[in-house]
Amino acid sequence: MKINPFNPNSPSGPGMFAGRLTEIETIEQIMFQTRANKGHGFLLLGQRGIGKTSLLNLLKFQAEGIIEVEGEELNFLVIDIDIQKETTQLQLIRKIQLALKRKLAKTEATREAFSNIWSFLGKVEAAGVKISSAKEIDKEMLFDEFCYSLSDTLNRITKATEKSKFDHKYDGIVILIDEADNTCPELDLGTFVKLLYERLQKEGTQHLMVGISGLPKTKGILVESHPSSLRIFEDLYLDRLDESDIKYVINRVLQHSKEINKFETKINDKAIKLLVKLSEGFPHFIHQYGYCAFELSDGKEITEKNINDGAFGENGAIEKIGDKYYRDDYYNKIKVDSYRQ
Repeated sequence: MKINPFNPNSPSGPGMFAGRLTEIETIEQIMFQTRANKGHGFLLLGQRGIGKTSLLNLLKFQAEGIIEVEGEELNFLVIDIDIQKETTQLQLIRKIQLALKRKLAKTEATREAFSNIWSFLGKVEAAGVKISSAKEIDKEMLFDEFCYSLSDTLNRITKATEKSKFDHKYDGIVILIDEADNTCPELDLGTFVKLLYERLQKEGTQHLMVGISGLPKTKGILVESHPSSLRIFEDLYLDRLDESDIKYVINRVLQHSKEINKFETKINDKAIKLLVKLSEGFPHFIHQYGYCAFELSDGKEITEKNINDGAFGENGAIEKIGDKYYRDDYYNKIKVDSYRQ
């Protein structure tokens, strides 16, 4: 029985990460700026399967101090936010509040302090307003209350005083919003983030870094929400990995295979060349083609035939990639049979 070391169904772990040095260095600099109370955001764009979520995971490890950055252990409080097509501004505020509560309110004293800071949401609910509806309340007032609460939280967790009431001191807060291309117009994400930074600056705290990730169209969504919203972001675009990075990923996966299977799996030069060609520089594709090829191999060696059969066979890698990334385009966006062919 062999365990497949390729992992096409989830983001790559930090140990499997390759390339992206320019993007990583840029975001590391933003982290240091944020720690120095000069925070701003970054916008991470790229096609599906290019590795945006994997990069966010790596940055989370760095921000939390699990992985050192330039020999230093950072200590940010990191919040992961999922955006869905139905997510309203009120729901986004609630998601942030719940994530902060989970990480900060761990004792009776801290729960009480947190409840006092974020009491406005309780008042909203007590007034009988459903948290799923933003039309029934004054959105501007809600936003102001949110900014003041977040500012108070930032001030308390970044300053080591007894008044803070919280158990740990942090460098600041990092909010990571993945798949932001799902944003609905009602969320008004560009305006939300831009005004949030402006309010925090007026309150004297800029220990906040917001990272937004999504398809290239995310940029247009932010601009449509607020034409000046892009000014607060470092604009980063993930392109395809080069050949050396792809080979690094393959070698790291096979090293991992030896660790979990207790025997070595080899891959010949022709097989590597074919895998590099088929993957086209997309990290997810590397893992999908590799996964299907490994399943057909004897576990000891991955051959060119394994990769070909795994890619083009029934229920193979190409079919799986098509189902996951291109089926909607193929059936719903392309209307002419000749173009589809």
